[in-house]
Amino acid sequence: MTQATPQAGFSYQEIVREIRAAGLSNCDIARATGVKERQVQHWAAGSSRPRDETRDRLVDTHYVVRLLGAVYRPEGVEIWMHAKNPEFEGARPIDLLAAGDFQPVVQSVERLRAGAM
Repeated sequence: MTQATPQAGFSYQEIVREIRAAGLSNCDIARATGVKERQVQHWAAGSSRPRDETRDRLVDTHYVVRLLGAVYRPEGVEIWMHAKNPEFEGARPIDLLAAGDFQPVVQSVERLRAGAM
């Protein structure tokens, strides 16, 4: 009998868990990905998977959160995502993600991270 070898990589459950561990709520994840909060709960439980644009938005949100995690602890990530940001003309990063406007947020976080290193 052979033992199953653990697989490297991500699962959607792990991605949701990491985003939540970084300070964002299921509601925040739902807003950023354009779905209802219940769908995020299904992803977290492993009973469904995001597809197409929703999948892309989820992994982009995960990318942003991971970069922010290199600069801030979870409370700081949550605050940064919900704070009005002069770089976005007073818009909040979470609102830009909800509108599907990821690139300016990613660029801002990359600059922030580069300055923190």
